[in-house]
Amino acid sequence: MKVEWRTVLGASVFLGATALLYWALVYAHGHPTEAAGITALVFSFAAYFMLFGYLVLQYIKRRRIPRPEDRFDATQADGAGEVGWFPAASIWPAGMGLGMVIGAVGAVWGVWYLIVGGIIFVGAVIGFVAEVEAEPE
Repeated sequence: MKVEWRTVLGASVFLGATALLYWALVYAHGHPTEAAGITALVFSFAAYFMLFGYLVLQYIKRRRIPRPEDRFDATQADGAGEVGWFPAASIWPAGMGLGMVIGAVGAVWGVWYLIVGGIIFVGAVIGFVAEVEAEPE
């Protein structure tokens, strides 16, 4: 994680500083209605900062032991072995996407679509969680 955390933290700091500068320049010239750019920069800063937090937590979770790809003396054998368990191909993510699309249509055509989309989405999430929690064969 030598390169990743530096890159992500650098992007976060850059976006935060850009948001502050943009806010200062926009409001200094009397354009308080220009909130979309500031909002986008602040949320981009927050997204990169959350990614940085995730990388730090993963480093702590590994008991501060560097990954094989971060060590200069590592060999291919150091990275061998089981990576983890991943669920098989599933239809549930497509159901979640369908529920979100129908729910988004509800913002245009009415609240009934939002309710139907929410039911489909929650049902797909429950199905996906139940499938992932099942024991691998």
